Amino acid sequence: MTKLRAGPAHRDPGLAGLILAAGRSTRMTGGSKLLSGFGSTTVIRGSKLLSGFGSTTVIRQVVSTALAADLDPVFVVVGHDALAVRASLEGLIVRFAAVPGEPEGRMVSVVTGILALAEDSVTGAMLLLGDEPGLAADHIRAVRAATEPGASVVLRASFRDRPGHPVYLPETVLRSIPDLSRRHGPDAGLWDVIVHSGLPHRGVPIEALSPIDVDTRDDLSRAVDRESHT
Repeated sequence: MTKLRAGPAHRDPGLAGLILAAGRSTRMTGGSKLLSGFGSTTVIRGSKLLSGFGSTTVIRQVVSTALAADLDPVFVVVGHDALAVRASLEGLIVRFAAVPGEPEGRMVSVVTGILALAEDSVTGAMLLLGDEPGLAADHIRAVRAATEPGASVVLRASFRDRPGHPVYLPETVLRSIPDLSRRHGPDAGLWDVIVHSGLPHRGVPIEALSPIDVDTRDDLSRAVDRESHT
């Protein structure tokens, strides 16, 4: 009698994480700075993503948060510092999508990440910024808890001080973004595309201050200081 081999176990579609990390860190200067209470923070070759954040780096902190929130698969969209970013994430279960050539337009990284998900069965994706190490897994969970199966509503974290990331794109919307972005020109951002395309959207209230975008050394200092007091 011939024995049949069991096929691969069925895997339910997951909620993907797309982490945008292809910027050039043009406003981050080199050097280092000692910050009391949370260790030292070193800016490596001017790259904000590779800057020290406590015992880790800015980008590794964001990726670790995405994984802790059970996003799967997690893609990191890389560009200028691709090799260094990849090396800094060694040991984490993460995949990469490289922006082709020099990024042109605000939507290139978003579209690159979405296209990388073309072969994956997902319920949608959470978009995160690679330079917001203060993002908490609970922020992601709060937005995820507001999703509705089968609904095509885009959700955006609405912090006490401003709206921000994560942004949740349900699967049907996710697949339409590359085409929609071409209609709005290179200077349109994701939220411009969503609103001007008439896609249903709403905010998810989060009772916390928004994570600090690390664009400069001062931003990094503030982010580290805030983390040391939480």
